[in-house]
Order: sequence, then structure tokens, then C-alpha cells
Amino acid sequence: MTEEQLLAQSADDYMNAGQLEYFKLLLHGNARSVRERISANQSLCMIERYSDASDAASTEEDRAKALRLIDMDNLMLKQISNALGAIADDSYGWCADTGEPIGLKRLLLIPESILSVDAMQARECRNKHQRVA
Repeated sequence: MTEEQLLAQSADDYMNAGQLEYFKLLLHGNARSVRERISANQSLCMIERYSDASDAASTEEDRAKALRLIDMDNLMLKQISNALGAIADDSYGWCADTGEPIGLKRLLLIPESILSVDAMQARECRNKHQRVA
């Protein structure tokens, strides 16, 4: 199934078997890409010794950046895993907070999403107020 075919389907047929299979394959492909990025970034974290302080500082900065990217990718893998779990228990495509449909367009942009746009904005607003308090 293509993206166009997916979007052309009736709203009454939301999260049918074909759509779930499409997103399952998409999520597995995304997970594979993230794992490859993690592997590439891990090679940047290998310890090297430099006699020049500026080379050592530059290498350390690159290493710190790679570690941040690895952390972000590990978080992404967790979100992908959660989305695949939602496919397995037939809750994929439905907002975890409200139970409303997330929407195919949002899922095509962010297939690991478990929240609708409104629910995500509400969470971000609550988190912002909690940080301020």
C-alpha cells in the first residue's frame, strides 16, 4: 500500500488491517535506520589520545555530540517500540490520553506518535506550567 492509497481510504475504515501493516513496516524500517545511526555514532565515541590539546578538545566535543545523538536515538527506539506494542494490542492510531483517532496524516509524519495533536499540546502546556511552578 502506498501513502496515497492509505490517505484515500474511508475514514470509517480507520486503522484497518492494511493500515496497521503499513505502519508496522514503516516503524520497523525507521527502527532499522535509527539502529544504524546509533552504530555510526558509537564509532565516534571510541577513545583516542591526542598530544595536541586543541585536537583533544575537538574530539571530546564530537564525542559529546555523538553521545547526545545516541541518547536521542535511544529515546526514538523506545517510542517506536511503544508504537509497535500499540499495533500488537490494537490501540495504535488512537490517542493514549483521549482515545480519539490520532489521524493518518499525523501518523505518516510521526508514526511513533501515541498522542493526538491536541493531547500533545495539552501535555506540553502542563509540563511548561509544572517547570515554572
